[in-house]
Amino acid sequence: MSVLGILENGLFALGQILRFPVMTLLWVCVAAVLFMAGQALLDFLTRRRERLGFDVEKWLEHGAVLGAEAGRRDRLPASLKRLLADIEQGRAEGRLRAGGLEHLVLASEERVRATLTGSRLLVKVGPSLGLLGTLIPMGTALAALATGNLDAMAGQMVVAFTTTIVGLACGTAAYVILTVRQHWVTETVREQRFLAERVAAELAAGP
Repeated sequence: MSVLGILENGLFALGQILRFPVMTLLWVCVAAVLFMAGQALLDFLTRRRERLGFDVEKWLEHGAVLGAEAGRRDRLPASLKRLLADIEQGRAEGRLRAGGLEHLVLASEERVRATLTGSRLLVKVGPSLGLLGTLIPMGTALAALATGNLDAMAGQMVVAFTTTIVGLACGTAAYVILTVRQHWVTETVREQRFLAERVAAELAAGP
């Protein structure tokens, strides 16, 4: 056997070895999409409850941010409430000077944006795994066709097309979730920056 034939057979064997992890990862993608969809639904219901009638501009009109009473704080959404708690703690510890406030706001934004990581990753990985899961069985199907085993070829082609459908479905669902969450993140980040600007003005004005 020539060197080229050895290399070709080795690549074919490697492709078959990759078949099991690719199929396993496709199932992981399916589970991840279902989990993300359920989590997004819970977040939607939570945001709808927290933001019913809430407007950050109107909230700021009712008084200062620093030292706001507990009843007024309770009307804030969870993300803004957590940021305000971090600011109050940083103020008590004297960490808001020399860029400390900006650091807190950026750290809060990173936590919010981290919710997009899973869906953004799945948008790319899902279709890629679907393509791998398509091409690997097609190699086996062509080999079965060469030997005249049409039943084996048909079975492999079914697997190939099914993995394509699953991969594209995972990527599409992840993209929808990413789009919805991106809107939430943009809204939250805008409100956090607005709140931080008011805090900076209050700190500059002094006690």
